[in-house]
Amino acid sequence: MLWLRGVWRGVDRIARTTGRAARGNHGSRAMVVVWLIGAVFVFALAGYGLTMRTPSWFHSGEMDGAESRRIAQRLENRIITEAYRFRGEPTAGPDGVRRTGEDWRLRVTEAEVTAWLTVRFPEWLANRDPPARVPPGVRDLQAHFGSGRAWIAGRVDESVYSFSTAVRSNAGGIWLSGVRAGVGSFWLPASWGGLGMLGMIGREESLGAWRIVSGDEPLVAGGLVRLEDGRRVRVVRAAIVSGAIEVDCRTEVP
Repeated sequence: MLWLRGVWRGVDRIARTTGRAARGNHGSRAMVVVWLIGAVFVFALAGYGLTMRTPSWFHSGEMDGAESRRIAQRLENRIITEAYRFRGEPTAGPDGVRRTGEDWRLRVTEAEVTAWLTVRFPEWLANRDPPARVPPGVRDLQAHFGSGRAWIAGRVDESVYSFSTAVRSNAGGIWLSGVRAGVGSFWLPASWGGLGMLGMIGREESLGAWRIVSGDEPLVAGGLVRLEDGRRVRVVRAAIVSGAIEVDCRTEVP
């Protein structure tokens, strides 16, 4: 950041000159104003510089469509297989809820999520009621997991837009936590300015997404996913680890 040091030295020089040229309280006030203007200018330039920096984990270039579809389909099949797997006869647990078998874990890698975002996410949006779509011009959708946080990013023109979140779980369900929105390598809490891209997906969808992002609603209510055969999968814990997200589940019988 040598250029920032040069800008700051220039601001300091102007402030000192102003202070010497002015007298009394007016001179002190003038110098404070110059310092404040200079500080805002420097931080604005620094912020702009960060918006132009591509996150180190983001990779440009189109993924192979056939390979992405294969990976995404395999992921969906694996999730369905694990959710519906027969895990034994129901037994009463310590909490009185009948469960089948031991708790089980589902691990999903960032490569699998990236492939799903590339080919299946647009199709999933289009099949919703009402239909929605990925904002025009968004490409190279990618996922990244690490440091207890998950990132989802996409390129619009020459800039990379993204949001990141941690997850927490309690009796009320699985919740997003500490959501941030960013451009390039510049990040701010999503609550400061919202996620503008959500509004491009569709009014109804964006409002629902914002309630989840803001923590007003859980991502998975009660941590329960109901299966078509009457069983339920309870998400006991969700953890973001390096390169993957791990979800500990329990199959229950009502």
